[in-house]
Amino acid sequence: MFKKCILILTVVLVGCANPEDETIKALNTINFQPVTTSPAESQNPVELKSLHNKNKQTIANLTANIKSARVDNLRSVDVFDNRYGINTVFQALTKLEEINELNDIYLHDENKNGLMQISSLLKPISDTTS
Repeated sequence: MFKKCILILTVVLVGCANPEDETIKALNTINFQPVTTSPAESQNPVELKSLHNKNKQTIANLTANIKSARVDNLRSVDVFDNRYGINTVFQALTKLEEINELNDIYLHDENKNGLMQISSLLKPISDTTS
């Protein structure tokens, strides 16, 4: 009887889990190292702008998904309550802001490797939310 109760409780808890929680967890576990490029490299500005825009769109979509799922209906009381795990949500949003800033810097510096690293870093996360 006890095993059945545990099994039912587990199924209920898994069913209540928010799919955005995986996105938040993935974002919070990113270990991102900024990429430098040699100034002698000449890059195609159209290609760089395309990579930048793709990254910017991915970041905007992830941010919007997280905010709509976890922040939009948030009460001010919930911000200080650790039971809701809202601190991890804000950490993920902060990480996205940092990546967005790096994306802009990489475009300005014409750093194709950096833009490609951001794209490859966010692709698996954005694919799971689609």
